[in-house]
Amino acid sequence: MTKHYAIEVENFGPIVNASVAMRPLTVFVGPSNTGKSYLAVLIYALHRSLGISLPYHRSALRTFRPRRLLPRGELRAPLRASLAAWSRRLAPGREAPRELPRGVRDHVRRTVQQSAPLQSAVGAEVRRCFGVDALRDLVRGPNLPSKRHARIGLRISHDAATAPVRYDFQLGAADGADNASASVPGFDAHLGDVLQDLASLGHIDGQIELDYFMGAVVRGVFESTLGPVARPAYYLPADRTGVIHSHQMVVGTLLQGATTAGLRPATHVPVLSGVLVDFLDQLIAVSGLPRSRGDKIGRALASALEDNMLQGGIHADAGAIGYPTFTYQPRGWKRDVPLLRTSSMVSELTPVVLYLRHLVRPGDLLIIEEPEAHLHPAMQAALAREIARCVRADIRVVITTHSDWFLEQIGNLVRLSSLPAKEQARLGGAEVALDPQDVGAWLFRPSRRPNGSKVQEIELDPETGLFPTDHDRVGEALYNEGAAIFNRAQGVAG
Repeated sequence: MTKHYAIEVENFGPIVNASVAMRPLTVFVGPSNTGKSYLAVLIYALHRSLGISLPYHRSALRTFRPRRLLPRGELRAPLRASLAAWSRRLAPGREAPRELPRGVRDHVRRTVQQSAPLQSAVGAEVRRCFGVDALRDLVRGPNLPSKRHARIGLRISHDAATAPVRYDFQLGAADGADNASASVPGFDAHLGDVLQDLASLGHIDGQIELDYFMGAVVRGVFESTLGPVARPAYYLPADRTGVIHSHQMVVGTLLQGATTAGLRPATHVPVLSGVLVDFLDQLIAVSGLPRSRGDKIGRALASALEDNMLQGGIHADAGAIGYPTFTYQPRGWKRDVPLLRTSSMVSELTPVVLYLRHLVRPGDLLIIEEPEAHLHPAMQAALAREIARCVRADIRVVITTHSDWFLEQIGNLVRLSSLPAKEQARLGGAEVALDPQDVGAWLFRPSRRPNGSKVQEIELDPETGLFPTDHDRVGEALYNEGAAIFNRAQGVAG
């Protein structure tokens, strides 16, 4: 699987422009209100739209079912006949031909590169995730003639010899994307790999089976070209502690409003963003699931976080009517404590534990806003190590942060990887050391002309072991202020 891909953004929210190479661990830093969360939510929306609306599950291909496919794989009669003849060469245990008949191959290429399905999927999901009525609400300076659209680009590199796959979207006044385009170098290689995966299906008969097969081929090429962008993504918002404490009230109020619709005058109903809706829905979904459910690696990561930071276990119970109840059992205790009576650190880390235990799998993307919230500096550093453990387990992570402690710990783990194995063992932490190529930090810097923010990569300083952010200017300003106060106090005393 491709390790790195890049996202390019222009005129989106507060962001003037950004070109971010996504790494297994990608960190967004910078002042408030510069677009860190905007870009994080956009990345989530792209994974949701391109990964969920165009799925490809190899295990499902062994059973043909008559169902509508997206996109559908219908073929004209002559192409259908040539595909049927070609399929007779398929047999379990036998190597599949890596090329389709020319007309069928061209049909797949056109379908993959068509802009309409991509426009609809991306535009709708971006609106849903941000909770806006129109995409123009997300465009920076929409009233300026030159800034009526935002541009979103994906660049996915599969090997050094082939140009990156390119997906471009223009978002603006329309409900969907105003424009979309795709460029897929190496298309035949992607198609050949997918045909190899389908070789075990054997001979294909009938219209339903041919349509299903074509849909599977198209989906397979999408997954192959999109690489990590086709994988599921999960988003833990910055206000997750408040949501996890108040989810029962929120869901109950929404249900009550739905059941009384039409019985009272219309009132304005607050709209939840898709990110919060997904978070609430997933909290309900994981409640009551046994600890044995979920990926083995994810369960191990959740247990490590409980042992190393929480000193106890997190439990989720569906309750009698399906409302989840979250509790914490301190180590050595025989009874659970309701989450409302635990420390803010426990509440803050509860969703991380639950997502790792039940939802996130290797290859998936986990986005965490401000993981340092409500944590003592020592715990911020400890959480950075646990996130590094997730990255080492092939879980991709995006972080937005204001914490110097968090960044410094990540920097130490990167520098640790440069030491010989014996030295790493002496210092401890070799199991969470991070390869420099697996970490990327990006600074969102305010700009006056043009007004907004620009995004630039910041590299680890090999001498200080720090990522150069704007935090040092804040410290310098506070020091100068303190010195001025001290000098004035000395003058008054004298």
